Amino acid sequence: MIETYLLEALVAFKDCQTLSAASEKLHISQPALSRSMQKLEEILGVSLFDRTKNSIKLNQTGELAASLARNILQSEGEMISLIRNYDSSLHTISIGGCAPGPLMELAAILPNLFPDSSFSSAAKDEDELFNDLFNRKYSLIITTQNISNEQIHSVRYGAEQLYVGAVPAHPLSYYKDLGIHFSDINGESFLMFSDIGVWKNITDKMMPDSKYITQNDMDTLSTLINSSSLLSFGTDLSIKLFRGRDNPDRVFIPIIDPEATVTFYCNYLTENRHKLKPLLSYLNI
Repeated sequence: MIETYLLEALVAFKDCQTLSAASEKLHISQPALSRSMQKLEEILGVSLFDRTKNSIKLNQTGELAASLARNILQSEGEMISLIRNYDSSLHTISIGGCAPGPLMELAAILPNLFPDSSFSSAAKDEDELFNDLFNRKYSLIITTQNISNEQIHSVRYGAEQLYVGAVPAHPLSYYKDLGIHFSDINGESFLMFSDIGVWKNITDKMMPDSKYITQNDMDTLSTLINSSSLLSFGTDLSIKLFRGRDNPDRVFIPIIDPEATVTFYCNYLTENRHKLKPLLSYLNI
């Protein structure tokens, strides 16, 4: 059996091309690295290197061995990740989403539905989310895509509508019961959370002339909004969740273009349906 550290030594030499650089990368001495190389050759029963008095380099067999070793190490890393993700999934309800609103709503719901579990959530690109779902990193993901097959079950979660937040004295406040269009606010400057997922793509497309001052800390953003007359964003979900707590003096005006309303779907591996049953029942799924 070939031990992992021998494969790591071979790949490091392939990447670095010299013993000194490879030993530095692996944090071992050059003599120790040389012994690892020789031991690997003894196990395989072949020569992997062309050696001269002043140099050492991989021969053709060594090049093939290094390529295969890299594949083995990658597979080992993937195996470790899958096992750890699976073990974590036994004790944790992990949610990924393409927008913060549904994630915040679920974060408020889950503790009551799963009192013996811990929870985690993260916002990511949709393609990443599906990949992470297959790798068992997430128990459930929220996306704009409705994809159902033998492995994944997708069901409608709900819709979210975008609003603009303005101080009461702002002219837009007059339209709080009427609504506005993206074209009415294109070119304005906005205070905005840096990670709003799919909403960023929509605002960039529908308001190409607007400027955005972003913050990655929600408390800092809230402080800035409370002390500024610049416009901000909200959604019906976030307004409901944080009503009266954040930016209580803001007037929220609905954007009535079709693009301002996004439908989200719950996606989960069919093998996890029993585990997620309390949540699916709560959502009438």
